[in-house]
Order: sequence, then C-alpha cells, then structure tokens
Amino acid sequence: MVMELLKNSSILGLLGLLVSLATVGLAAAYAMRPNERTLALMRPLSLAAIFGGLSSFVVGIATILMGISATGAFTVAAWRLIVSGVAETFITLLVAFGCLTIAWLLVTLGLWRTSASL
Repeated sequence: MVMELLKNSSILGLLGLLVSLATVGLAAAYAMRPNERTLALMRPLSLAAIFGGLSSFVVGIATILMGISATGAFTVAAWRLIVSGVAETFITLLVAFGCLTIAWLLVTLGLWRTSASL
C-alpha cells in the first residue's frame, strides 16, 4: 500500500516527504551532538516541512476537484474514488506533522542533554 502511494505521488509530494524525513534526520543529529548551528537549521527546515506538507495537500485536493469536474455522472463508485483520493491526500499532512513531532521531541532531548551538562 505504501509503495503504491509513493508511485502515485507527485514530485511535489515526494519532495515534501523528503524534507520531512530530513527534518527528523537533522533532529537526530542534534540529539546526539547538540550545537547552536544545528539548532538554527531546525527552524527553517521545520517551516519547509510544514509548507511542503500543506502544498502537497493542496495539490492533492486540486487534483481531486479537477477529477470531479471532469466526471459527468456521480455514482457510488465515483464517490468511493473521491473519498479514497481525499484520504490519500491527508496522508501527506500526517507524514509531515508526524515527522515534525518526532523531530521536535528529538530537539527537546538535545536541549535537555545540553542543560544537564551545564
């Protein structure tokens, strides 16, 4: 299922996923070796992950709306496809905000380690 979603994703969606995963990677690096430079990079990378997730979501919704406008008759099968598309679109937000949650918990761990060593 995940591989099918990745195959059907747009370049923008894949880029948003990559940025979200990079945020977790940078946060893990900060948790292991806390320094100001890495912490300073977390802020803009987090914003990029937020905007990437939101833009992927909006592109997905726009694609669904274009599909609805191209469909002449609405049947039960058409509505099932629409609902399935909306659910897939929400996955981009779930991944982005899930990765950000993990990332900022790792940053919290790094900040705790820094304050404990003082």
